[in-house]
Amino acid sequence: MPTTDPTPASSRGAHEEYLRSLGLPLMIVPSTRCREILPRSAGVSAGLAVFASGLSALDRSNDYAVALLERVGEDSPEWDLIGLSDPIILLLLLALVLFAAAPVVGWLVARVVRRLGWASGSVVGLASAIALVVVAPLTFEPHDGPGLRTTSLVLVGVLVGTYVGAGSLVRWAARRVRRELGTMGHMVARVLPVLMLAVLFLFFSAEIWQVMVALSWARTFAVVGVMGLLTVLLVAITTRDDLQDELEARAPGRELRLSERINILLVPVLATLIQAVLFACLVFLFFVFLGWIAIPEATETRWTLRPTEDLGGLLAGVPVSVTLVRVSLTLAAFSALNLAAAAASDAAHRARFVRPMIDEVVHGLAARESYIRARRRG
Repeated sequence: MPTTDPTPASSRGAHEEYLRSLGLPLMIVPSTRCREILPRSAGVSAGLAVFASGLSALDRSNDYAVALLERVGEDSPEWDLIGLSDPIILLLLLALVLFAAAPVVGWLVARVVRRLGWASGSVVGLASAIALVVVAPLTFEPHDGPGLRTTSLVLVGVLVGTYVGAGSLVRWAARRVRRELGTMGHMVARVLPVLMLAVLFLFFSAEIWQVMVALSWARTFAVVGVMGLLTVLLVAITTRDDLQDELEARAPGRELRLSERINILLVPVLATLIQAVLFACLVFLFFVFLGWIAIPEATETRWTLRPTEDLGGLLAGVPVSVTLVRVSLTLAAFSALNLAAAAASDAAHRARFVRPMIDEVVHGLAARESYIRARRRG
């Protein structure tokens, strides 16, 4: 993948790969994206075919285990006689191997396809698509794992995702996460101390603990989801206004397709949301740690008027309570919303963290113009 701007004389392929690296796959003309669906989806289809087979093997192993349980009972000595040669264990091991192999197979197929021409890559992509649909249902019983209807729907999702450039956006987002992790210190130093003045008061207030102790997990996630939705809407609206002003100032009357407008809005919105999510994760961990060391069990019981409830499942034994986790989740979501509000209203924050994203979009528009000129020459 190109790491520098293509020159004006570069091939159309170089310009297209550069647009994908900028997170702008919808800037590529629809005919090219449609033509490349099969080659570019080959790796994902092959990996999902292997993963679906793993699900079928796991489901079949579970069927054998349930049948044995119904036949002999839970306390039967036959359970102690199950060895590595038993179908239950063999299918379980096969499922684990297939789950581990799925990403490797997908990566290898994608690598191979990139070295092939369009015709050969399309053949491999078509074979991978067929494998995704039929391998798991035909290898195992129809009721084991995903059936033909499910695998067909998954294939449709893969093809649509490939057409709109979902893979390119995911790779761009992964690189963005690494980049934001490297610059998180500046944001934390600037935003966290001011935010703590307001949020710490809520954290040490008995009222929020009394509210959260009475909520179920479903209601807790609903509260977090509402604040998350408000964060997305706030970021999207303010970013759209900024981009509209930028387009009017730099290139009045520039005609963009609807998909291109969505793409140039999506990139800075996703970048801002990545910042907000990483910041929320940091705030969540901070409050969990602070609650663990500053709020003993007796204090929590006095605030909530209920005995503390420990975490269960895989988190059993972690020395924090369910209510502390719920309070920390809520305050973390509130902090993300506060960060989005700061991006919309604080001029210094916008200059430091938002303006570079807008400049990246402007750079992407320049890359689009170069790509259009390359198409006209070609």
